[in-house]
Parts: sequence; C-alpha cells; structure tokens
Amino acid sequence: MLDTIDAVRAALRANDEQPHGRQRTVTAEELVDAAEQFDEPELLAYALLDLMEAYENDAERRKLPVVFARIVTLRKKHPDAFDGWARRATDWRYKWVAHALRSVPDVPLEAVRRWHRELREYYRTAGHDLQPYYGEQYHLAALTGQDVEQAFDLWAGRRRSSFSDCQACELRAQARHFVRLGDDRRALGVWQSVFDGRHSCAEEPHVSRAHALLPLLRSDRVDDARSFHLTGYRWARGRSRAAEEIGLHLEFCALTGNEPRGLEILADNRDLFGQHGDPLARLHFLTGTQQLLARLAATGHGDLPVAGPPGTSWTVDALLADLRTEGDALAARFDERNGTTAVGDARRERLARTPLFAEPLALGLRAATPAPAPAAAAAVQSAAPAANESIAELVHRARELHDLRHPEAVALWRRIEALATADGYRHPDDPELGPLDLLRAELAEQRARRDGLPDRELAAHLTEAAELYQQVGRTAQAIGCRALALVLPEQDADADSEAGSDADDPTAELDAYEQQVRELVEAEAPRTGDALLTVLHAKAVFAIRQDVPESHRHLGDDLDGRDLTRTETAIARLCEEAVRQGDAPTEVNAHQLLARAYFLTGRQEAAGELIEQAEHRIEAAEIPWKLVAVHGWQGEFALHREEFGRAEELAQRGLKIAAQYGDRSAVPARVQMLLARVHLARAEHESAARAFTEAAARFDHAGEADEAASARGRLGQTLAETGRYADAAAVLEAVRLEPGFAALDVREQAQVRLDLARTLRELDEHRAAAEEFLHVADLAAGWEDGQVHTAVACEAAVALARAGQWPAADLARQRALDSHRAAPHADAAFDMLLRLARVTADTLGPDARDEALARLDEAAEVVEHARREGLELGSGSPDGTLHDTRGRTLVGLGRPEEALAEMELAIAAFGALGPEGNLARAESIRYAALVEGNRLDRTQDALTRLEAAVAWCREIGEPQAAEVLDDLHTHLRRQH
Repeated sequence: MLDTIDAVRAALRANDEQPHGRQRTVTAEELVDAAEQFDEPELLAYALLDLMEAYENDAERRKLPVVFARIVTLRKKHPDAFDGWARRATDWRYKWVAHALRSVPDVPLEAVRRWHRELREYYRTAGHDLQPYYGEQYHLAALTGQDVEQAFDLWAGRRRSSFSDCQACELRAQARHFVRLGDDRRALGVWQSVFDGRHSCAEEPHVSRAHALLPLLRSDRVDDARSFHLTGYRWARGRSRAAEEIGLHLEFCALTGNEPRGLEILADNRDLFGQHGDPLARLHFLTGTQQLLARLAATGHGDLPVAGPPGTSWTVDALLADLRTEGDALAARFDERNGTTAVGDARRERLARTPLFAEPLALGLRAATPAPAPAAAAAVQSAAPAANESIAELVHRARELHDLRHPEAVALWRRIEALATADGYRHPDDPELGPLDLLRAELAEQRARRDGLPDRELAAHLTEAAELYQQVGRTAQAIGCRALALVLPEQDADADSEAGSDADDPTAELDAYEQQVRELVEAEAPRTGDALLTVLHAKAVFAIRQDVPESHRHLGDDLDGRDLTRTETAIARLCEEAVRQGDAPTEVNAHQLLARAYFLTGRQEAAGELIEQAEHRIEAAEIPWKLVAVHGWQGEFALHREEFGRAEELAQRGLKIAAQYGDRSAVPARVQMLLARVHLARAEHESAARAFTEAAARFDHAGEADEAASARGRLGQTLAETGRYADAAAVLEAVRLEPGFAALDVREQAQVRLDLARTLRELDEHRAAAEEFLHVADLAAGWEDGQVHTAVACEAAVALARAGQWPAADLARQRALDSHRAAPHADAAFDMLLRLARVTADTLGPDARDEALARLDEAAEVVEHARREGLELGSGSPDGTLHDTRGRTLVGLGRPEEALAEMELAIAAFGALGPEGNLARAESIRYAALVEGNRLDRTQDALTRLEAAVAWCREIGEPQAAEVLDDLHTHLRRQH
C-alpha cells in the first residue's frame, strides 16, 4: 500500500534497485501518482526524476520533455525541495531533453535549436561550463549533416567539465565521427582506451562494441569483431534502449553470412517492433533488420517464416516489404524536419552494403534456427548440369567418384538428388543409368552416408535403399545395406554391454549375409564385389564394438591391453578382400579402423605402423584426398609424444589437402580440433580459440551436432582461461541450448555447465552462476566420485550468498556439508565456509555477526576433522588462513581491534610455515597495516610495521611483495 510518505519513499528505493525495463517504468509512473497525493514537493521531485530516468533507459524519449517541464515548474515553486543531488540531476537532464527532441522527427528543427539556446543560457547562468552545449550542437549537426566539422571542432576541442557526458561515451561519439568520415583506423584508435577498460560506464564498452563491428571487419580485425559481437550482443539482448545496437548486430550477421544467427537475434528482440518511443533508435533497428531480411530474400529464402511485429505471421518477403515502407517513410520525416537528406543518405548507404566474406564467418556459436534451405527452384538451378552434361553423365561421374571415396562425390550426389526430386523430372531411358528406382536406391544409400545423422535416420535410409535395390534386382547391394543397418547401435538399449543376449548378437545374420553375397559373386551378379566389402566392413565394425565398447570409451575406462582378436580377424578378412579386388580406399579405411582400435587400447606404436602403411597405400593408389584422415592420425600420435611442432605441421597439411579436394566432411573438422589441442598444449590460447571456432563451424556443416557442441564447449573453456569471460559466457550459454548438447556424455555436459558457472561468477552474475552450479551438483549427485558433488555444492552455496539469496544459500551450505561428510572434500568445504563468512559480514554487516562467526567456527571444525581423519588440506597453513579470514570478517563486522589480534595470529602461523608461507605472511602484514592505519587511526604503528616488512621481503628475495607493501607505506604516510 502506498498510502504514506514513508511507503512511497521505500517503494522508490526498491524500484531504484530494479533493472531498467518496462516493469520499472510502469512502477515509476505509479509512484509519481502516489507521490502527488501528498503535499510533499521533495517526494514528488524524486518521483519525477526517477520517472524521467526510467523513460530515458526504456526508449521512451518522446515522454521526457513533458516530465521535465513538470520538474522545472516544481523547482521554481519549491526550490527548497531540491537537495544537492536533485539539483544536479535536474541540470543533467537538460541534455536528455535535447537528445529526446533531436530523436523525434515531429519536433520542428527550430524547436530543437530553441532548446539548445535555453540549455546554453541555463548552463551559463548556473555557472556550468558550455562544453555539454557544444556536444549537443555537434550531435544535431551530425544528424542533419550541416556544419559537422565545425561543430565537432567546437566540441571536441574544449576541455571536459562536470556536466560533460562520461569520457567513455564521449570517446564513442568521437570515434563514430571518424567512422562517418571513412577513417576506420583513427576511429579504432580513439576507441582503444574504451576497449582496453581504461574508460567505462554502465553502457560502455558494450555500446561501442556494436558501433565498432563494421570498422573492425573492414580493418581485417576479424577476431576482435567476432568477440565484440558475442559480448556486445549478450549485453544488448532484450534491452529496449539498445534498439540501435541490436540493429548493428543484425547488420553484422548480414555482412558476415550469419543470417541464421540474425534470425535468432530478431526472435530474441521481437518486442522492439512494438516500441515507438525513440524514433531515431527505431530507424536504426529497422535498417539493420532490413539488411538481414534483404540478404535472406536475395538468397532465395523469401518464404521463410520470421519473427516480426506480434499478432501476425510473417515471412521474410512480407516483413521486408513492411519494414522498407516504414523505414523509408521515417527517414523521409527526419530529412523533411532537418531540411537535408543526411538521414536518408545514411540509411541508403547501409542498405547498399554487401557481404564481406565469400564464406560465413565462424562465430563459435550454432544458430538454434536451422540454416534456411534454398527454395526448390533455386536448388534445381544450382544443381542443373552444364549444357553438355546430362543427368546420366552426372550419375556416371558420381558413381566413379564414390568408388574412389572422393569427397566431391557428396556434393555431386546432392546435385543429382535436387534434379531427380524436382517437379517435372523425367527419368531418361538409358541402360547405363538404369531405372528410376535404382537411382532412388543409390540416393537413399548416399543419404545414409552423410555425417551426423541419428541412428534411426540412418537405419531408415538404409532400409529404404535395401527395398529399392531389391525391387530392381540388385540383391547384393540390398544385402549390403541391410548388413550396415544391422550393426547400428541399439536405440533403446545399451548395445555395448559386454554380455549381450544371443538375440542381440547379429553375428549369425551377418554370416548369412556374407554367404549369400559370395554366392552372388560366383553367379557374377552386378556390384557384388562392393556388396561383399560392405558386409565385411559391417562385421569389422561390430567386432570393434565388441572389443572396445563405446560406453567404456565415454566413461574413460582403462582400455589398455584389451583383447582385439575379433577385431584383428575381421579387419584382416576385409583387407584381404579389398586387396583381391584392388580397392585401395577400402583397404586404407580398414587400416584406419584397426589403428583406432589399437590407439584406444594403448598400442600407439602398432597404430602408428598401420597409419604409415595406409599413407604408402594412398600414395601408390594416387588417392591423395584420403591423406586428410591419415595426417590427422599422425598428428594425434605426434601430440601424444609431445612433438607439438610435428603435430601442427601434420594437421595443417591435412587441412590443406581437405581444402584442395573440397572435403567438408567431419574428418577435417576433427583435424581442426587436433590443431586446437596442439595450440592449447603450447599455451597458444588465441590460436586455440580460433581453431576451436573453425572446428565447430566445420562440424556444423558436416551435421555432427554433438561434436560441434563439444568443440564449442572447449572454445568457451579456452576463452575463460584467458580472462575473456564475457566471450566465454556467450559461447557456453549458447552451447546448453544446442541439440547436440544433450547427446554429449553427462560428464562433458557437467564440465560445460561448470565452466559457465565459473565464468558467470567472474562476471559478478552470481544468481545465474548459482543456477549453473546447482545444475552441475544435480548431475554429479549419483557419481561414484562424490567429491565432485561436494565441491560443486560448495560453489553453489557461495554463489547464492553473493546473489543475496540467503535462505537458499543456507540450504545449499547444509547440502554441501552433508555431501562432505559422505564424500569428504576438506578443501572445498573449508574454502566455502571462509568465503561465506566474508560475504555475510561484508554484505549484511554487524547485524549478521553470529551467522558470520558461526561459519568460521564450522570451518575450524572442518580442519579438525580433516586432521583426525588424515585428510589433506591444500592450504599450507589452515590455521593461518582461518585467522586471516576471521580478521577480515571482523573488520566487516565493525570490530577492528579484535580483527588486528586475529591478523597477528595469522602472521605468526604463516611465519611458522617457513618459506612456503612467506607470501601469505606478507599479505596478512599488509592487511594488518590497513586495519591499524585506516580503522584504528594508528598510522605510525602501521608505518613501522610496513617498514620492517619491506626490509624482510627484500631480504628473502620477494621484490614484488616488497613493492606492494612499500606502495601502501607511501599511501599511508601521505594520508597521515
């Protein structure tokens, strides 16, 4: 109830803590109404100022002038109702009104200029510097295109003042000026101090990251552009005030070939279509959206459903037409108001931009919206044979390439499928081509060979192919397809159990298939040789599954020394038949199958010998495209031997061959992953991040959703390890939503979420971090290694406390301690309790004395229990750490005298540890001096302590610690 002044004040304070957005704005409007019922001008002033702030940050600039007029009137009538903060806030908002008037085309230009004159006169009378006035003059000039250089010089050449925009925002405006002039290099130079963190604010560097995307791309700083898109959009997503920046991120997607990502962004921000409170920002959003839609329409996706204004179903073409009309009209209104063509010219220049890359720029993300498929007509056109190449000739060439396992066969079969399934297709009467059902059988079999298909789809394609082959009398090929389908992993059961039932064992059926095909070979039926190799390959695959179960590979069991007799026998028979038929590709594949089995079971030397044999066979048969996988394996062996240079050379060689022969399968993607791991092994994190990004994009193209998710998980982990937490969070948050994420092993899922939780913690997003820690704790609850659950539960408790979720934090702490009792992890429990004590004291203050000290008592109990049970503690001196933390906690509780006594105990405990405790002892000395100097006003005692400590650190060879202590000594001496 808002029926008292105190209740309204409390509500104003509570609303001030809420994030900006529609709910805060609505509440601010309600609080103005509530304040008006009282004869309390000060209360109404605060309510109106808060409402104006809500409008400014919720893209409701149209409403700002009316509210400000009420504030000015109230201030004239009741000047005493405005304290120092309210007076300054009112003076600051003169600039907001200038911005609002400039952003609404319905406001005449003369009215905007009249407000500028009023701002100038007010600031001059109030004794404020006029630099902010000249800033508003420049922004208006930049919008109208009149006297821009002169206005820029008058503003940028003046010294900043107390009412200037923050330095980061002013640098953004200056950089954008140079972007408009086409001087990207100078613009990026101006922006550098914002991007490296020297200047920042609530909006920066996030807003600047959006505006810098195009200059970065044009300057070939692709890695920076990718990073700025990931981190900048993560901030902008769902913010009504960020409509212009979201438009720039949409433009980025259009210019980099990431249209599916753009569709995601559009869906995320659909509410922006209904917001008209800031027409200039809306125009920028509409223009960016139009750029995206125009690219989709130009590539044949006009009928694709797309997120548009709520209440109607939209396609790309329909929304594009609607936005084009509105955007052109809105730009024309600005130009008519301004008396120039500057706004329309800028819009037309943006819409004329074309993609900057021949291939999509890999972002390290998978668009949740599937990459839109071309319309049927477009597909047929792209697949149409040359004038002198019939479909019969295409199929003949595809069959030849398939027999050679040439990667270009994949694209060629897809071209054939597009032609054969198009409306109006007429199948030629060609004996060499064969009947239509034969072609359909071949196409179904080729679909089954595509990477990344679920086993159910593979089985369906193989079954379809087998039926069609049977219908046209190709019995051997039908048997081959059935054999492959037979050895697919079970869908609803664990097919990898070592003791499967006889009913689940396909050996008898496979033997029968082999016998049938051999009989067909003797009868000289067509394609029987291929079918025999297919059946033998299926038997080899099943043998490997028996000897090296897939489930054990996921769980990381020790497979060294496992008996591979079945595998060796099956592959020997496959190789023998391949040699007899002169089928080099199949022989090479067989060597690789056995090499993989050897590698998984710890027989690297034998695996290496097989891969060398495969390389020689490839060279002799002149099928160099098969070297991609071979070089990948050789690189794996080199990495295993820590021959990093050799591993990189082999991976690069494999990728070069893949590019040369158009191999876009999962094989080069795995080689790219190898390259990423080589870079990680050499601590080349930036190169590793690029390689993981490229690997994920390759896996996406190959259809390997789970491996793509795994690559992006590694990418996020790598970014976090280099301190790029915002980038890492953007990647890892997206990984959780990928279809392939659910297919990952549960431990890998847990690792992705754990990395995300730690990343969010570093970004101070503690509530979101706590949710992820709790997810990981749930995943780990049933694991045999219970210490993982204990450690993660401890992290969750601290994150909940930092998020202010105290009841949940207390429950999580109890859960963690229960887990610690069942599966002891003394370090995690000890650290959790110490951090909880600090957070409790620092956040809740003296009122939480008992709770904070109770956590410290529990930490002491953990130490004692660990000592009794002989458990190891990572802290060199748990007693010293406990005293140090108790001292810092007592400072937060307002008890500095007791805190100093605890620090003395910590110093002594670390000193007793010997050289291993020197740095911890120096840190405790530093904090003790701070307590003496700043809390107890014993500056001289602090200086004396520091002088002795500096001399001691230099004596023991710790110059950095000495420097830190000396800096504090200098600071306290000046303060004294």
